[in-house]
Amino acid sequence: MRTILNWILRLGGGLIIATLLWVAFIYYQLENYAEPDQVYLMGTPFAYGFVFLFLCGVVFFVIAFFQMRQDPRKLRRTFLVFACGYLIASPLVILAFDNYLLVSPKGIAYNPLFNLDDAKIKRWRDIEQVVLDYDYERLPINQDQHLRLRYIIYFKDNTKIDLNSYNSPLYRQSEFEAIHRTILNNKIPVKTMRPLPDDVTPDTFIYKMYQTK
Repeated sequence: MRTILNWILRLGGGLIIATLLWVAFIYYQLENYAEPDQVYLMGTPFAYGFVFLFLCGVVFFVIAFFQMRQDPRKLRRTFLVFACGYLIASPLVILAFDNYLLVSPKGIAYNPLFNLDDAKIKRWRDIEQVVLDYDYERLPINQDQHLRLRYIIYFKDNTKIDLNSYNSPLYRQSEFEAIHRTILNNKIPVKTMRPLPDDVTPDTFIYKMYQTK
């Protein structure tokens, strides 16, 4: 019973430390990329999830090192495993830190996961148009299909971004609606690639986005 209790305490303590480090990571990212009158700065789900798992791994390896300090052979093997994992994962942490969406009154900047350079803010007037489209995707737990919105911003320099990709920094409907209102307020043309299917109901998010132009 005492062994189980100690294991639970170590697990809980490790998760708390990893969570605090994760919060510090997010705070430092916000501070590092802060812009005057900034509206949004958000990392992506993959970036934040990967960093949290990485920090959990580091914390629990450090705890393991203390437990094995009396067994040099076991400690050496564990440290080699940790070093290999750290060398592989740490570059991804750096890329995750640089994976963000910035929206300010001046414009928008989106830095993809594997882009090493800081994204330059593109002013609203640099946007040529926004195109709304959709994809069919099948839910993994059943055979039903549903529509996924594609929100593609085309810039005048022939670049584009899809703000609703699977690694999108936008998590909530309210965030999408706020950026969409900003797009409309800046008189940026919004077009639809194709009409929605007839079975899409007016209470759905994708229907509301299609109608707000």
